[in-house]
Amino acid sequence: MGNCPSSKRKSLERRDRRPAAAKVIHLDGSLEEYEEAVRAGLVAARNPGCCLCAGEALEVGAHPQEVAEAEELQPGQLYFLLPVSSRHPLSLPDLCLLAIRASSALRRSPQVASPPCSSAGGITKNDMLSTKKTAEVVI
Repeated sequence: MGNCPSSKRKSLERRDRRPAAAKVIHLDGSLEEYEEAVRAGLVAARNPGCCLCAGEALEVGAHPQEVAEAEELQPGQLYFLLPVSSRHPLSLPDLCLLAIRASSALRRSPQVASPPCSSAGGITKNDMLSTKKTAEVVI
């Protein structure tokens, strides 16, 4: 009769826990998660007319700053696709709307995505056509 703690529970917990994913909130309120490394330029190319902005960089009274195309999305971070046409300084109601959209999307079942593979290692026309989403949302 020993007093030895079991490591079985900890190994099960580690196996069940998903790695943090970068989360992108689309204009239509849908959520897309990327568990694999993906560059902002890929997400932006899949969503013409939108700019990708990091949630933590959005501030009242400031213009939304687009994430650089070469920058990799960070695991555990929240990103928003915003219409390019609405690049005005954000108001408090704008940020509240984005928070509500994010909260609603995070409550629903996430869709896990990974970067597309192509022989050239870049985005193919099929990649862009198969993932195109359209929605009109006024911010």
